[in-house]
Amino acid sequence: MRAFWGLVIGAALLMATAGAQAQEKLRIGHVLPKGSQFSEAIRVMNEEIQRRTNNKYVIEEHPASELGSGPAMLEAVKLGTIDMVLSSSGGALAQFNPNVGILDLMLLFRDEAHADLVLDGPIGKSLLDSFKDTNTVALAWAENGFRQLTNSVRPIKAPADMKGLKMRIAESDLFKKAFLTLGAEPFSMPFAQLYPALKSGQAEGQENPVTTIVGSKLYEVQNNITISNHTYSPAVILINKEFFDDLSPEMKTAFVEAARAGGKASREYVRNRDREGMKVLKASPITITTDFDRAAFEKALEPFYQEAAKQFTMEKIMAIKNAK
Repeated sequence: MRAFWGLVIGAALLMATAGAQAQEKLRIGHVLPKGSQFSEAIRVMNEEIQRRTNNKYVIEEHPASELGSGPAMLEAVKLGTIDMVLSSSGGALAQFNPNVGILDLMLLFRDEAHADLVLDGPIGKSLLDSFKDTNTVALAWAENGFRQLTNSVRPIKAPADMKGLKMRIAESDLFKKAFLTLGAEPFSMPFAQLYPALKSGQAEGQENPVTTIVGSKLYEVQNNITISNHTYSPAVILINKEFFDDLSPEMKTAFVEAARAGGKASREYVRNRDREGMKVLKASPITITTDFDRAAFEKALEPFYQEAAKQFTMEKIMAIKNAK
């Protein structure tokens, strides 16, 4: 009898071990700190993918550029050396897939409701589908939020206030052209180097969402913030195409739905944290400017939009800008 139960227990342990070994770990990287909106998206996505696949897959987060810079991680997912990446628009993503560069246009979106309408509709789906030529699959949109202007020189209200400011921007030709049109002196550097660059004066200003400004403590080394909402930065959850193509239809649906749940969670996180972040900023020494002259900036950016239309067509730009 003892031998019998020994065999039963041994078989059970063997099955448990086999089950544990069958779980596949997928690595996902991003550039933001642990605990950011990207972390929240991944947390929810991981919970959902485990639930929907009966724990067959687990998603392991690698924040703060642990797996490389933004461009390096995108290329790694393309090659399959990293499974997934969560990448914000505004820089490397537009270089990786120029189609999504249209989202980087300054003053394209009015507010959060406008952004949701566009990304959750046919335009957003078309942009996700456009990743098919990059050997990746875009599972869902996530959120980085509306970008705000900060600097250590003066409050920014009108286009003239931008003149001569050394602004660190995302590595995006469109961002660069927009800031040059406004008279600033834009340049790019890895996000991990931004705080010391602002502290030393190598950079006088930068632009990021409130959640990032507060989460990375950039407000500690800046004197002014303008609530400009000048550029909306969505993010996209990408997975290696070869891995995704090998999944069953049911598993593909599980990954897409899990990613959508993560993306939705990141939106809620950003919008809640924006409100909380404003409380932090109001309690800090930084000067907050809210009277951003959007109409004057739109006027000043007309040459930029004419140039951008050569790449995207004015019809596509206005389809997003006027969406209701």
